[in-house]
Amino acid sequence: MLVSLPTSCNAFSVLALAAALSLASDAQGQFSADPALNFSVADGGSDQILPKIEPTADGGCFVSWFGGIATGFDVRLQRLDANGVEQWPHNGILVMDRSFSSVQDYGLDLDASGAALLSFRDDSGTSVQITAQRVTAAGALAWGTGGVQVSNTTSFVGSPKIAGTTSGDIVVAWTEGSIARSLRLNGNGVPLWSVPVDSLPTTGNYFVSDLHATGDNVILSIVHQVTTSFFSPKHLVAQKYNATGSPLWGSAPVAVFDSGSLQFGNFPPFIVDGSGGAVFSWYGTGPLQCYAQHILSSGAEAFPHNGSVGSSNTSNTRVSPSVAFDSATSTTYMFWEEQNGSQTQSGLAGQKFGAAGSALWGATGSTLIPLSSVEINWVRALCGSSGIFVSWHETVSFGNDTGQGAVVADNGSFLAGPIAYASTPSNKTRLFSVLSTNGDALMAWSDDRVDSGDVLLQNMQPDGSLGNATAHSQFCFGNGCPCGNDDPSAGCKNGTTGGARLDASGSPKVAAGSWVLEASSLPPNKPGLYFQGDVAINGGHGVPFGDGLRCVGSAVVRLQVRTSDALGNSFTTVNLAAGVNPGDLHTYQLWYRDPAGSVCGAGFNLTNGVQLIWLP
Repeated sequence: MLVSLPTSCNAFSVLALAAALSLASDAQGQFSADPALNFSVADGGSDQILPKIEPTADGGCFVSWFGGIATGFDVRLQRLDANGVEQWPHNGILVMDRSFSSVQDYGLDLDASGAALLSFRDDSGTSVQITAQRVTAAGALAWGTGGVQVSNTTSFVGSPKIAGTTSGDIVVAWTEGSIARSLRLNGNGVPLWSVPVDSLPTTGNYFVSDLHATGDNVILSIVHQVTTSFFSPKHLVAQKYNATGSPLWGSAPVAVFDSGSLQFGNFPPFIVDGSGGAVFSWYGTGPLQCYAQHILSSGAEAFPHNGSVGSSNTSNTRVSPSVAFDSATSTTYMFWEEQNGSQTQSGLAGQKFGAAGSALWGATGSTLIPLSSVEINWVRALCGSSGIFVSWHETVSFGNDTGQGAVVADNGSFLAGPIAYASTPSNKTRLFSVLSTNGDALMAWSDDRVDSGDVLLQNMQPDGSLGNATAHSQFCFGNGCPCGNDDPSAGCKNGTTGGARLDASGSPKVAAGSWVLEASSLPPNKPGLYFQGDVAINGGHGVPFGDGLRCVGSAVVRLQVRTSDALGNSFTTVNLAAGVNPGDLHTYQLWYRDPAGSVCGAGFNLTNGVQLIWLP
């Protein structure tokens, strides 16, 4: 994954949307503030299952899933902007028409250009193979309608993964027979290795578990079935490969877990640590226990061999862990489903590990939700700006699941929540979560509240609130170009001031009353008028006015006249009496005097525009 994601739980910057956002006047956010009305990204007439999300640099994301069983589970993809607005037709685009009546896991990632990468099993030919596809931001299938077939075998192939490297290359890994196989492609889908690189077990079978890029290298995790017996112990190993396919962690993969066995059918994911290493979590059998491990860039184990346990409480069992990693402090957080010994009760617990794997929330971890008859499953954890986003499903009775989420503080207590992000009771499965580049948690899952299964999405902000992922966005950057030329790439200057800019800070909630418009690079000591409208005119490109562009229109309200200071800055708190209600979309701009810097002789100019959807 190549977008610039926050790498620390406690410090990251919110990325502003680029000028290329070309906002339409009727654009509305789709991420609901009502947990009973989650956004449906895929609601075709049959099953929509196995969703995945990949965040994009503009604050939006790609969402993939398998859709429909009438003619087989097809591969589909949708792109959302930062507000959750669909950029392609509803129910997405068809990536591959398939005939499978059941599904296996698949891969989703981004390449260096921000295009989506997918890998999946493909039965569109004479035999089942592994196919990869690259989909541009515009929704074009860059490698043709058939994609690139990376396997060529009569053996079983399964569970492919894909990763985009910083050089623009792509690596696909898959299970073929009893081995793990990888192939590197360039951006055009042309293989860069003459033959795939094979990971071969000395005994038993290898099954691909997960794959991620770290710079121009990739890390591949593998489940090792120690013998060919169905009941054989299953271990977890990992290897790092460079651009030529050479292993970097020794001739044999690193043994992440080789004592006891993984649960049958468990293929643990991992996350990269931002420094060339990886952080793993898994649960083993006999007893059911959750573990975490940090493998450094060198392949060395940061934690004790076979990992650090989440809790030393031997009366309970624990399953289905998820980890988050704070790169600033080398701290690992793991959360899981806690169970009593007979597995009739369920709760939520977590543990914080130091850089060497020491338990920092006590030997038994932090109990966030005590054991009860309400089942907790699909636990997911992410590093956020104010703490750890934790999301999960709760099952009161069969078919009555809700989606729950919270922000957990560094001391192991709830900082915000728990709150329901999906409050409508229904069957919910396959929860997938990522951190957007705007710092929100994005959750996707399959939900049968309407029919046999739709893919629903919801965001959660760092304060635990739901709603639009981006509080505001800037647009209409043509100010400063001669007489309203809306082309910021032309490098136009606004006379002597270099082009004034408008941004905002504070809470977008009406109840907070703290949203502030902030202008900079103004001519010093000159008056300006802040004003509000209902639309971004001319598709967000504005119309020429004075030396700049008027970007804001319809039901224009004058807010406040402010004089810039000696450094060319001014600000105003938005007047909530100016017709602002929850759910409203408003646009804002500053008109200002600039006689000395006038290009067209008007003596005044305007900043760019700012758009906001107000929250309750």
